[in-house]
Amino acid sequence: MPAPKRNIKTHKVSVQKRNLISIPREIRERLKISEGDVLDVKIEGNKIVMEPYKLIPSSQAYFWTEATQKDMLEAKEDVKAGRVRKFENADEFVKGLDND
Repeated sequence: MPAPKRNIKTHKVSVQKRNLISIPREIRERLKISEGDVLDVKIEGNKIVMEPYKLIPSSQAYFWTEATQKDMLEAKEDVKAGRVRKFENADEFVKGLDND
């Protein structure tokens, strides 16, 4: 069954001096775009496509790697299925790691 079509409101914007355009408030609020945010801009056919590009600190980049995301999903499934163990203290936890 195809997804229901949504009425998408369009906005007309003008190219201003120095080739600047303003993104309408409704779009900025819906996509949580703020001053200083970065947008990825590309051409698709005869259209200009702009997509919010959220930058992350390099110290947190590991979390968004494919491997880490896969591990997080696996852990979530383990918890959901009850494949968990409880330890009373750190020493028991370390012993549990040694037994794995």
